[in-house]
Amino acid sequence: MTRESDKLAQLERIARIKAERELKRFAAFSLHMTRAQDHAGAMRAALDQSYRSTAPLSVAEARIANAQAGRSARELRQAEAEVARMLPRFDAARRDAAREFGRAEVLLSLSALRRADEKAPRY
Repeated sequence: MTRESDKLAQLERIARIKAERELKRFAAFSLHMTRAQDHAGAMRAALDQSYRSTAPLSVAEARIANAQAGRSARELRQAEAEVARMLPRFDAARRDAAREFGRAEVLLSLSALRRADEKAPRY
């Protein structure tokens, strides 16, 4: 006859596998999200740098600087839109990973408690 603690241990192993899968998925998503945020930050810095320039410019140089600032602004808008699109899925992946990890931890503690109860002497 299979003990209840063994059944809980088997469930915990399955939950641990699921949790590892979700954590790996979240880690990959987090890396992608970090890169997107870094890209947006770089575009923000490039745009800020173009506006902070105080060097006197000729008309041709001013046109080039204006074109570069416009390109940086468009890229920044696209990068921020990408981060905004990814945010709901990122939050969902974080919730899923936390839920699966929590489930595995609860099953581990339940299995340990049940095993301790089964080993306790019965009077």
